[in-house]
Amino acid sequence: MNSLKAFLIVTLMGASVAAMAEGGGDAVMARMDAARASAMAASQQSRATDATASNQTTSSGETARSN
Repeated sequence: MNSLKAFLIVTLMGASVAAMAEGGGDAVMARMDAARASAMAASQQSRATDATASNQTTSSGETARSN
């Protein structure tokens, strides 16, 4: 009787752990995709800011040389 109870408890615990772990990979991939998208957006904004700053520096340098 005791061994039957122990077997039942182990079986139920195993089933609940398996059910909780089933969608874990999907959640990790979703977080990874969100982090990648956020990093790419920040990188593009940084590049745009750097390009604007370098264009302004170049144009002000050309104005100074033309005078």
